[in-house]
Amino acid sequence: MELKRQTCQGCGSREHHNVLRRGEEHPLTVYVICARCKELVARYKLDSYYHHGKGFESWLRRQGASESGRDLATAFGEVSHSSVAEFADVMSELASLDKDL
Repeated sequence: MELKRQTCQGCGSREHHNVLRRGEEHPLTVYVICARCKELVARYKLDSYYHHGKGFESWLRRQGASESGRDLATAFGEVSHSSVAEFADVMSELASLDKDL
């Protein structure tokens, strides 16, 4: 696994703002913008999105149609659990590498 903190190519800052763009005409996209010099640092197009703490209804609105409510509830549980576990792994890895947040 490789972990890397996003760094602005222009000024070297690690302070960023994430701007989320979503809509029917656009794929879900995150723009990482430097908080210091306001330049674009990176863009990520997402095919899946989970916002921790927003709950099942928030996640459900982004999933589209499904045949079974039970399947959606199971999928949400898996996304929720795996996101928390992945985040814990990332934080642990950052700490072991002595990298600040």
